[in-house]
Amino acid sequence: MADIVLRGVTRISGRRYLLDNVDMSIRDGDLTVLFGDADSGKFTTLRVIAGVERVNRGEIFVGGNSVTKLKGGRRDVAMVFEKQGLLPHKNVYDNISFPLRMAKIDKEEIARRVESAACRFGLGDIIKKKPKKVSEEERHLIGIARAWVRHPAAYLFQAVNPKGGDIIRKRIIREMRRLVKEDGATVVYATDDSEEALRISDKIIVMSYGVVAQAGSPQLIYRRPADCDIAGLFGMPPINLLSGEVLSHSDGFATIRLAGGSELVLSAYSKFSLEGSEITLGIRPQHIRVEEADSNIFEGRVIEKRLKGDKSILQLDTPEGEIAVIAGEVDSNWVRLHLPPDCCILFDANCDLIRNRPPRTCT
Repeated sequence: MADIVLRGVTRISGRRYLLDNVDMSIRDGDLTVLFGDADSGKFTTLRVIAGVERVNRGEIFVGGNSVTKLKGGRRDVAMVFEKQGLLPHKNVYDNISFPLRMAKIDKEEIARRVESAACRFGLGDIIKKKPKKVSEEERHLIGIARAWVRHPAAYLFQAVNPKGGDIIRKRIIREMRRLVKEDGATVVYATDDSEEALRISDKIIVMSYGVVAQAGSPQLIYRRPADCDIAGLFGMPPINLLSGEVLSHSDGFATIRLAGGSELVLSAYSKFSLEGSEITLGIRPQHIRVEEADSNIFEGRVIEKRLKGDKSILQLDTPEGEIAVIAGEVDSNWVRLHLPPDCCILFDANCDLIRNRPPRTCT
């Protein structure tokens, strides 16, 4: 298995930059998620790593070796396509063995690898069937098996939205995790599902319009988003963003007046004084406490309540606008809200992160 590194990778189509000077590091043995919307460049990144598309500038390394000028079949990476790309006129055995036959592997070795793959992925009973005669879940497993028999240095997966729904998607994710845990494989997975990215990844690389917006562990991305946009992508209900001004700042704490007049004292670990600065305060719904406290409190009127398990998801009308809160059982139409100082994230006037330590007590 191997790590993957991109240095200054640029991919241009016509006048459009699909990737713009991308630097990226994917560690050996990790499940790394490329996260972003349809125009983020995540799928293009997979395709240039696999050699399906060429780069205009930059270098791609797999296992420390430059593969930029190599054709896809010589890069020692296997891409599992969303549409599987199976040969409809060939049976399951021939589909799985196809890349081995193209590589002119010995027939006995091909038979051994295909038999092993059929056993691992539960395809033994359908090995002689054509793709149209098997289920969609089995077709996806055939695609993974076809990649697995190559014994590649890394696997590249596109997120799928199969007709079978979440059951098939969960099975594919389970197989990706198995590749990492049992085989020590390097797996790269491109998705636009933020909850899924947080749940399954060792590392998340957030992409936007062909550049890397932020990269780090799921905990880092969630607790210290690089800007307001990234903060809003992760977590449901989304993070609350409140505008305000810093009245004073010293000894790691800032007194902030929010737009609605509420004054709060918050942790603020900036190297430079924030006094007089316009800021945006971010706090996630589950971090707001519905309780009495000596400071950092204001009232809210419940305008909507939804139950999720033993929790209530509240939409509140407050002096600072509408705020979402996740709390226990709430019977009253009015509640007092406490914003714990260490649970707030501060962004500057451009909505870029300005605190440089993670919250100590919030997860």
